[in-house]
Amino acid sequence: MDERRYFGLDALRGGMMLLGILFHAAMLYLAAPPPSMPIPTDPNNWFGFDILFGFIHSFRMPVFFVLAGFFASLLVDKRGLRGTLRNRAARIAAPLALALITILPPTGLLHIDFMLSARFGTHTLIPERAAVEALVAELTAKGMPVQPALGHLWFLYYLCLFYLLLPACRALARIEAFHQQVRRWLNTPSLVTACALVTAATLWPYQGGQVHEGFIYFTPHLPSLLYYGWFFVCGYVLHRQPAALPALMRRVPRAALLAAVLFPLSMAASRLDHSAHGGSAALHAAAVLANAGCTWALICFFTGSALRFFDRASAWSLYVSQSSYWVFLIHMPLLLLAGWWLVQFDLPAMVKFLLVCSFAAAGGFLSFHYVVQKSWLSDLLHGRRFDLPWPWQARARSFQA
Repeated sequence: MDERRYFGLDALRGGMMLLGILFHAAMLYLAAPPPSMPIPTDPNNWFGFDILFGFIHSFRMPVFFVLAGFFASLLVDKRGLRGTLRNRAARIAAPLALALITILPPTGLLHIDFMLSARFGTHTLIPERAAVEALVAELTAKGMPVQPALGHLWFLYYLCLFYLLLPACRALARIEAFHQQVRRWLNTPSLVTACALVTAATLWPYQGGQVHEGFIYFTPHLPSLLYYGWFFVCGYVLHRQPAALPALMRRVPRAALLAAVLFPLSMAASRLDHSAHGGSAALHAAAVLANAGCTWALICFFTGSALRFFDRASAWSLYVSQSSYWVFLIHMPLLLLAGWWLVQFDLPAMVKFLLVCSFAAAGGFLSFHYVVQKSWLSDLLHGRRFDLPWPWQARARSFQA
């Protein structure tokens, strides 16, 4: 049984959740939203946020699902399959059910308010029916489905679905020939190449080789399930390979170099593919290959870096790992409230972006620190309560609990 505490991976998982603040704030100020996501954005926008949005999107959720698979395997070792499913039902399914009736409604309302303000200049909390109908007609004409959506809570929904894969993952883990092949590839480019090729295949249905549509709705989206589910399975297998983590740590410099080359290439290939409107199989193949390769380079970079530089007990890693779940759940309505209120002011996009991020982060962390960590909400999210000091106030100590 693996009894190790993975401090670096805990912090990385929390960091990927907290990156949602920057990612969703950048989405409000895109200069040229992807064709498959033609949402209105603030009139004060900047193309730099398109680059930031594209960069974070290229790795954030893939890294998160790799880590989800990794920690699911760890939990199966400790609690068995039934115990793991019970634990995940309590920590993921139950918070999702509560969030659907508490967090999602104001999030949806504020998102509509923001889009109406950005598109038509209106600024009322309860939108007029005619304005909503006009917005729906525009989005529908641009090919964007307008139907009840999960918003940022979609990842909890998909996690619940992926946990149903655990029996198959456990069966795969018992195939010794499979593990022998993985071990042979660990110190060669073959393993990452194979993973990237599978990812490229799952990206084929998407315009520009980028996952911007389909996954936020209540109806499960098969291409998205295949795309994100592959990362979950890879994470599960990763935990079953003791030599995999040292190999990732060694590859950090090479992964950084590869990502630095592939990210601009992936952005350019995606734009060319969008411009071709599906008329060039060669451009589409280039886009899916470049995006898949970039994603895996960044997965290796961030995972290896977390293990190499942050795999130790610290007040900061503990605080990030415990607070990030709540901050992610609550950040979207806070972020949209600030974004909607700022639409009426003619300010540089960077100023608005910083104000929106600061408001969402402050609201999330302050509510966690003074309300959530000592309440039943912490029992719901973590199975226990905390009394954590601010990390800059904490004395050096062991955080094994």
